[in-house]
Amino acid sequence: MPRAPPLPALLTGLAHRVISPAVARQLHAQLLLRGLPLYARAAVTLIASSSFPCYARAVFDSVPAASANVYLWTATISSYAKHASPALAAEAFALFRLMLRSGPLPNAFTVSSVLKSLSTLRAVHEVCQVHGFLVKAGMGSSVHVGAALLDSYGSLGQVEDARTVFDEIPKRNVVVGNSMVACYARGGELEAAREVFDGMMERDAISWNTLMSGYLRQGDADVARDLFDEMPQRNVNSWNMMITACSEAGLWADSLGVFNQMRLMGFEPDAATMAVLMSACAQLGFMSVAKQVHGLLQKGCVEMNCHVHNSLVDMFAKCGCISKAYFLFAETHPKDIISYNVMVCALAQHGHGKDALKIFNEMIEEGLQPDAVTFLGVLSACAHAGLVDNGENYFESMGTKYAIQKSADHYACMVDLYGRARLIEEAHRFVKIMPVKPHAGVWGALLNACRKHCNIDVGDIAARELIRIEPMNPGNYILHANTLARSQRWDAVEDVRRLMRGNINDKNTGLSWVEVETVVHEFLAGDFSHPSFDQIYNILEHLYLQQT
Repeated sequence: MPRAPPLPALLTGLAHRVISPAVARQLHAQLLLRGLPLYARAAVTLIASSSFPCYARAVFDSVPAASANVYLWTATISSYAKHASPALAAEAFALFRLMLRSGPLPNAFTVSSVLKSLSTLRAVHEVCQVHGFLVKAGMGSSVHVGAALLDSYGSLGQVEDARTVFDEIPKRNVVVGNSMVACYARGGELEAAREVFDGMMERDAISWNTLMSGYLRQGDADVARDLFDEMPQRNVNSWNMMITACSEAGLWADSLGVFNQMRLMGFEPDAATMAVLMSACAQLGFMSVAKQVHGLLQKGCVEMNCHVHNSLVDMFAKCGCISKAYFLFAETHPKDIISYNVMVCALAQHGHGKDALKIFNEMIEEGLQPDAVTFLGVLSACAHAGLVDNGENYFESMGTKYAIQKSADHYACMVDLYGRARLIEEAHRFVKIMPVKPHAGVWGALLNACRKHCNIDVGDIAARELIRIEPMNPGNYILHANTLARSQRWDAVEDVRRLMRGNINDKNTGLSWVEVETVVHEFLAGDFSHPSFDQIYNILEHLYLQQT
């Protein structure tokens, strides 16, 4: 019976054949215990299975220099390059320079990782140096390297250099074409992007999506939609772009319609889809759709993490169901600062000021540090609950206790706080001594308080400032006119309306909607077509008479 080889020889033999990360780690431990060297193949497997660059470098340094091949150098450089940290990107380039001096000749994958690092560093000069090295090494016409160079030049805004690289690649594949289209699209040169796109022998979903995203960035949603309709094959990203485009244009109902088409076509939504969908649903306030979205999430289409829970809380709160929002908030574990901010702001907007402050106190007890958004919710809560003293204390604590810089939005909340408490003169004095320049939100809060409590003198001052800042906003004129109407100054009301007509030629028609038993009812200003028009206006007239 032949004798078994000694353990060191056995371990060395395994090191040359290891392919599993778990086995590689076990082997590495045995080699370290016995002071034996780690060979390149096992080292590459270890580095590839780890997400920690420091560990990758330690493994790299433990390999004898004589056995460090191009794959080991490339794996180590790649471990640095795949992180977005400038410090790690600099380490990747430093290791590449060391490789050029004392290591094997880099291959295409090495260079791709280095170029990615240089893009992170925004190092145009170094990218040009790498480009020069590639030309000298005869690798400049490689499709893989060319695509990486195109991407680097494009991300750094060097469009002409990117085009030079593109023209020098003799056999271009779809990846090279996509990189050039992306380069032009990123720089806003859509005609050139379209020219490259039209000249591509082969296109994939990325080709179409890249060009679509370029048009969407330029605000040309119609062309993007035409491209979307022409696409022979769409992927989830294609649908997500159209859903997002509708949502960003304020066409939230259309974004829901595109989502429904996506589902009918057999595509499963991802986290990005659901994030936009929840935002659109929150803007529309459709409870029936919100429940459907929640149901989809519960079926497991995306991971139910803290971020998803936060979006759900915001959606249900904006759809009017604060109890469901609070239930979901209570189910969120662990909660982050955004979780508390969403809940505090939601409770404040629904008039539950004291409950909002209770949530804020819970957040402090959990050891979380509030931020500027937190205090917008807290101050709004105090305003809705009429807690003037509490609001003043919280406002003061922003600087003294939490070192948070106060913005004009925080001052607007304080003006609203004083205004709701009928302290109009105090609110006006507060605006006059503000250390930051009042914006439209500050003057709007003051004017709204003046309208509510019939303070015409301060209201005139606020209205003049508001119209000076936003002369094209019809809402400012209407708010001023309503303030004057409360004191029956009809001549002044007509003057304001005349001024509005003179300054604003095209006023958007007022539109609102409400969901009743899963049916959405739209109401357009001056529209009498609703089947329940008479009944609705009878109730409105009754409510108006009760107020007067």
